[in-house]
Amino acid sequence: MALYVPDPDISTPDLIDDLGRVLAGRYMNAEDELIREIAQRAYRDIELQARLADAAEDRVQGYAYAIQRNRELAKLAGERAKSIRELQALAIQVVGRLRDENLAEELIRVAAEQGEAEAAARLSLARRLPATTTLNGTASQAVAQVTLSLQSRLEALNQRITRFPQDAYQHIVSLTSPNVLLGTSTKMLAQRQAVQNFLADGITGFVDKADRRWRIGTYAEMAGRTSVARAFNDAGVWRMQQSGINLVTIQGGLASCAKCAPWVGKILSTDGSTGTILLPHATLNETIPVTIVGTTDEARSAGLWHPNCSHRATAYLPGLSIPQAGFEYSEEADKARERQRDLEVQIRSAKRKADVAGDPVTRRRELNKVKGKQQELRDHLAATGRKRNSAREQLHFAGN
Repeated sequence: MALYVPDPDISTPDLIDDLGRVLAGRYMNAEDELIREIAQRAYRDIELQARLADAAEDRVQGYAYAIQRNRELAKLAGERAKSIRELQALAIQVVGRLRDENLAEELIRVAAEQGEAEAAARLSLARRLPATTTLNGTASQAVAQVTLSLQSRLEALNQRITRFPQDAYQHIVSLTSPNVLLGTSTKMLAQRQAVQNFLADGITGFVDKADRRWRIGTYAEMAGRTSVARAFNDAGVWRMQQSGINLVTIQGGLASCAKCAPWVGKILSTDGSTGTILLPHATLNETIPVTIVGTTDEARSAGLWHPNCSHRATAYLPGLSIPQAGFEYSEEADKARERQRDLEVQIRSAKRKADVAGDPVTRRRELNKVKGKQQELRDHLAATGRKRNSAREQLHFAGN
């Protein structure tokens, strides 16, 4: 899966988001494939159920009727069992394809290479660098633990995907069984609506170690972005340390959250140094005072680089400008970002309901809701000046 080649001119937040989106897209495509197949079989069984109910209304009840009814119920149960077997086989195939892609290894490799490339580009601005350290190893070794962590997270998602068809189908049966052979056209529509609402939620029920509940696509995106950012930063820091640089400055978006904003534009150390110290100027033959506000470990403990965070550590070169120096937290900008994300979630939710609708009328109604939410988003962006990211509105991007 060739994604990128290292390029120091690539926007790092875009890279982190793009790689997170690649991972989320893979898992959302898998989820959508399963959900479409489940919907197809669910609506088929609902129609079979309705036909049996209509036929039952014309029969005179008695011994012969009871025998026939049991046969028809057995036929319906057989169709449901067949559906579960087919869906489980499909889930195994889907998960097999995901495993074969080695997504964790590939994404972390790309992130690490890009982190090194950007660090090297930054270091090239200095005419004077401290002596190279005696650190051994490679950036790949520096981010090996990140790869293992992401692999573990993805395997948990794979196992959930494998179990989902049976869990989902059994839930659907529980929605429809009380009305077997007692249905009318109105009840059939109600059952279709219940199935649509259930499937529109996607693959849910995944709980992480912090007891937070996620949908598959959302978790894949979060895990991907978080791991990619960590690999990018770890590889970059490793490259800096090879050149004797142990100071970084934090860069991020204009809408940084309250946890990350206090660290943006500040100087941190990767070796435990703090306070004001004298250091050689990066380009001139002189020393200058540099104030180190804390360490990267302290910043991480205080909330920087939380799940879904894409802030990055850039090499600080004494005497050169500090990107985003003087940055201040904007609650308004933070709320505008969150509102945009919420509207994107609502658009995806409406699209999924349209995608799994049981009839054309319901599908058109849901598509009209999509248009309404998209207009809300356009109005929000126009009012706040934020940029639209259409990819985040697509079903194949991530879950709500």
